[in-house]
Amino acid sequence: MVGERWCLIEGLFHEALAKGAAERPNFLDQACSGDAALRQEIESLLAHESLASGFLEPERSDTMPASAPDPVNAGERIGPYTIMEPLGAGGMGEVYKAHDQRLDRDVAIKFVGRWMADDAASLERFDHEARAASALNHPNICGVHDVGESQGRPYIVMELLEGQSLKERIAKGPLDARELASIACQVCAALQEAHEKGIVHRDVKPANIYVTSGGHVKVLDFGLAKRAVELAAPEAPSNGGHNPTLSGTRPVIGTLAYLSPEQAVGWLVDARTDIFSLGVVMYEMAAGRLPFRGKTPAGILGSILTEAPVSPSAVSSGVPAKLERVILKALEKDPARRYSSAAELSADLQPLLTPHKHRALWTAAVVAVAAIAVGAAVNRLDWFRVGPRPEGVPRQLTANPPEDPVMGASLSPDGKVMAYVDFSGIHLRRIDTEETRLIPPPEDFCFR
Repeated sequence: MVGERWCLIEGLFHEALAKGAAERPNFLDQACSGDAALRQEIESLLAHESLASGFLEPERSDTMPASAPDPVNAGERIGPYTIMEPLGAGGMGEVYKAHDQRLDRDVAIKFVGRWMADDAASLERFDHEARAASALNHPNICGVHDVGESQGRPYIVMELLEGQSLKERIAKGPLDARELASIACQVCAALQEAHEKGIVHRDVKPANIYVTSGGHVKVLDFGLAKRAVELAAPEAPSNGGHNPTLSGTRPVIGTLAYLSPEQAVGWLVDARTDIFSLGVVMYEMAAGRLPFRGKTPAGILGSILTEAPVSPSAVSSGVPAKLERVILKALEKDPARRYSSAAELSADLQPLLTPHKHRALWTAAVVAVAAIAVGAAVNRLDWFRVGPRPEGVPRQLTANPPEDPVMGASLSPDGKVMAYVDFSGIHLRRIDTEETRLIPPPEDFCFR
């Protein structure tokens, strides 16, 4: 019934949208006669359509209004900061690289856009971003160093990051399970820190996730963040009969494609709304496309509210079943069926990292122990008794095929025994006779 209802709503919405503003009331009187809820849904969609630009907040410098004044110039002093170069611009303002003369370090300065300087709501959001981010101190959250104002333009001084946004990374193609899990776990750590302080981000998306050149993840832009106590609104149903409408009492805030169902309809949001948005991000990382799509904002909203996403593995081959289960659980439309916390989501992602950790730890540990123990074995157990060899004679001791490479090797202190690692385990080989003994990995161990 939800799907049929949505088809009716969307059809009438498009008919109303095609009419002029003056004609719409009469059209809705006839089309929704006797169904006040239906009319309310369509009117809500029409309001959302007019706010579509707010959903799709510009993130490129070429989206700035043509009337915007000249940007801040290189070499200009802003308090103790010297502007070096522009880093980017978007709907909320412009970001520059600058040098902090007091502490002799480079920073990023974010100015509110000149075209928004007289917009009280925008200035309030800008101030809120600074306050929300400064309240959080975590390695996976971009740090705020300072705030100020220059020539009527407020600014935030932030940690300077070198690398790329997750949006840029996804544009290069889907991520493998290990890289995806690594990024998602770090985002979970940032969100857990915020949630434990009662702060819900409400705008988790690839453009707000930064991956440094060293692979470290930083969550940005807490401009839409709210404390849970500030989000009083009708609470969404939390049972299997979850039947969303568009008649919530709060305005829809966020980026359309990443909204949770309860966020889209204006219900009370909590930590689970960030988990849904992160689920959308994970799906996009795995599949290379968004799970909920439509030709119009109304179509995207309808997909979020009523459609089950196509399995990521059906879109992009190679997505492990374990990862797919995690993503789809994060994308449950009923908040009660999602992960209850970012920490719980992170725990389910750990197995995607653990085999690699086990490989590195087991290989390094056994090779090191083998290299040290071989010398003792030669003396104490009289094993591998060998005669002297001429020095400086090169020999090839392994000939592994490309599909089973040697991943590490070490010589015993006396140079008589070599230990090396491949997919079958640890090999202890006598240099003179090439007699080899194998130490296999643990039964449940997997190199790949």
